[in-house]
Amino acid sequence: MATTESSLPIARRSVWRDDCLELVCGIANAGGGRLILDADVDSRGVVKRKTNRVMRSIPGAISQALDLTCAIELVLDGGRFCLEVVIPPASEPISYRGAFYFYQDGTNRILDGDALDRLLQPELEPDIKWETRPVVQASLDDLNLNLVARFTGTSRDTDLVTALDEASAIEEDLRHAGLMTGVGTPTNVGILLLHDRPHQYIPGATVRIGFFGGRGGTPIFEDEIYGSLIEQVHATVETLYDKYLSDVTGQEDGISTYSLRPGTPPRDAVHEAVLNALAHKNYDSGTPVQVSVFTDRICIDNVGRPPRTWTVSALLGRHTSRPNNPTLVAALRRLGIIDGWGNGIGSMRLLCMEAGAAEPSFELRDDETMVCFPLDTDSMLTSSIANPHPIANHPPARTELPEVQATARAVALQQDTSLTLNDEKVLAMIDIDGRLTAPRIAKNLNISESTVRRSFRRLRELGLVERVGSDKSGFWQVK
Repeated sequence: MATTESSLPIARRSVWRDDCLELVCGIANAGGGRLILDADVDSRGVVKRKTNRVMRSIPGAISQALDLTCAIELVLDGGRFCLEVVIPPASEPISYRGAFYFYQDGTNRILDGDALDRLLQPELEPDIKWETRPVVQASLDDLNLNLVARFTGTSRDTDLVTALDEASAIEEDLRHAGLMTGVGTPTNVGILLLHDRPHQYIPGATVRIGFFGGRGGTPIFEDEIYGSLIEQVHATVETLYDKYLSDVTGQEDGISTYSLRPGTPPRDAVHEAVLNALAHKNYDSGTPVQVSVFTDRICIDNVGRPPRTWTVSALLGRHTSRPNNPTLVAALRRLGIIDGWGNGIGSMRLLCMEAGAAEPSFELRDDETMVCFPLDTDSMLTSSIANPHPIANHPPARTELPEVQATARAVALQQDTSLTLNDEKVLAMIDIDGRLTAPRIAKNLNISESTVRRSFRRLRELGLVERVGSDKSGFWQVK
């Protein structure tokens, strides 16, 4: 009997009576909703004594009778002041005086027979996904209003207490995006994106960073990053580069100067990896994203992985966006933080190539995804493209060739020829982004433009790539 957000009920009564507890029970079993009561307010908008007494007594009466936590507040409804009882969905079916009520289409009825069986056997109904589960302990007032304003595009100076129409519009926008339920409580995604301390409601909604030196086991020192998801991404990257990847190089006017360690990957690539880990994590696991820093590598590990049919080769190749948390990814896309096209892995690889840094390696486990950035080997980029075997002392998570490279080698072998190292490098780059030009590729690979164009011709002759559109505005497409 799952209730859709658009059909969440609103019941109206003139005064609070004992039978209102039957109504609250029915609304909670139906997925939550609101109960609107008349309020006695003077001309100045001050609640009169009788209404004030009712406001104080209702939450306790509901809690005692139904073991349910409900909020009550004064609202404007149709131009007049009313009391609004916000009723959350019952986590399990509840009864009042031995009867199970269910509110639907304006009627509160007692369930029996098959209808009662369906209510008492939730496994017969679709599960509510983690993303849209309500966080009944929180409300709009608990969220960071600057983050809410950024997401909804409203003024940061809006007073949600007095600007009730504005608050209603904001709630509607958040409900439409899956960040709030129809009864005014944030969802897990709403808390994750818009609350300053989401770990208070979502276990493990943090990032842990540890420095292990040249060994595993217990970290030598560590940090835990808190805050909204966006803040966690930025704070993780800043902490990594300022504390874990920098060395003291000297003193200037009594102030220590720092520089990044040799072979440090580009900041934007690591930012993309941390963002991917937080966006695609399985939050039901209660496990933080873990960033392990060794002397020769950074490994970013999260519980959650792409579809089980995907191999590392599929992950490295062209693929559609298949997020574990589609509501969260849609919200991040709306904020302009991700593009939602499944380009995250390609973006990391391309950023490293352009910076002349070693390409990251990837590993897919049963329920985890790990990306590792090498720190201390300048030749890792060449090796990752040219050599399918791991380099000694480097723990590459990628143990198979990218699909496009394996296919290219097989095609060349069938034609009794082989690809040069430059051919494979050029192919790897245009597989990530077919819009790359010869000058840009030449600059990134430190080779001449003529060498790049020869690789273009060779790849085209072997049938590995084709040009779509004109030389000026077209792009390369890997077959």
